Amino acid sequence: MSQMKHIDNTPSTPGKFKMEKSPYNRLRMHSSLPKLFWSFVFLGLIFMFFFRSPSSSSPVTSDLNRRSLRTNSYGGPAWEKRVRTSAKIRSRSGISVLVTGAIGFVGTHVSAAFKLRGDGVLGLYNFNEYYDPSLKRARQALLERTGVYIVEGDINNVALLNKLFDIVPFTHVMHLAVQAGVC
Repeated sequence: MSQMKHIDNTPSTPGKFKMEKSPYNRLRMHSSLPKLFWSFVFLGLIFMFFFRSPSSSSPVTSDLNRRSLRTNSYGGPAWEKRVRTSAKIRSRSGISVLVTGAIGFVGTHVSAAFKLRGDGVLGLYNFNEYYDPSLKRARQALLERTGVYIVEGDINNVALLNKLFDIVPFTHVMHLAVQAGVC
């Protein structure tokens, strides 16, 4: 009887098997290096964006897309006309209201409701950096489309407030201005 040799390819330990090394694994390692590089570049940009020091340069004052004026440049016939037009009462029983904090969530809705009712409305807002400025500018554009002019200024600026009350005889003040993040 001739003995037949049996070749067994099964592993000696059940449940385990030996993987042969594939050139694909080596290729995969080389293709992940550029991804790793760009990940570090992206993280570096994020780090620079969020943790850089604020620039000391002054903002551009000649931005033509802005409709409101800075506190230090209020006045003049065109500015006064916009203030008067915004605060002009359009209904028989209407009131003339100065709304402080007019770009805030509540101030935006109150100002729009007053204007829709036929009241004269002028907004006053201090555009600080506590909340997202793009959200504030979007609300400003929304109010200005409804006819509410927003004066960029601080309620602590007595000269600005005197000027506004000299131009418009407000019957009411809706004081909604707050300083966020004081705690």
